[in-house]
Amino acid sequence: MRLTLPVDQAVALTALAVAEQQYCPFFDFRLHLDGTRVHLEARAPADDAALLADLFGPAV
Repeated sequence: MRLTLPVDQAVALTALAVAEQQYCPFFDFRLHLDGTRVHLEARAPADDAALLADLFGPAV
């Protein structure tokens, strides 16, 4: 799952990833700053992929 938001949302996006990591340590979060955008890539084991959909919505 990958989200792309304006870079001014980087702090909020980081806080979300940190909070979710506390409850779901099997998630793998990666942040990438790219000029005016921030990308959050979230991965989970196949058995837990539905949790990502619950958190971020269905993959498109």
